[in-house]
Amino acid sequence: MHRSRHPNKEVEEAVAHAESEGWTFRKQGHWGRLYCAHADRDGCQFGVNGTPRNAGNHARQIYRAVARCPHKQKEQDNEDL
Repeated sequence: MHRSRHPNKEVEEAVAHAESEGWTFRKQGHWGRLYCAHADRDGCQFGVNGTPRNAGNHARQIYRAVARCPHKQKEQDNEDL
């Protein structure tokens, strides 16, 4: 299923970056939620607002959440085995 584009360009780029890093998007709430590749109870998730107060800050928060995800490193380690 194809997701709708975010109305703000900066946030859309951040969401696209998250998806390129293996995160998935689910439509929930006002706009949606991002889940890391380890999408079970202890996996990372981040809510994406449809109309954030400051779109630039919201986009940076998305980039930061993706970068801080501890499961990305574990997934890469398992691929190396």
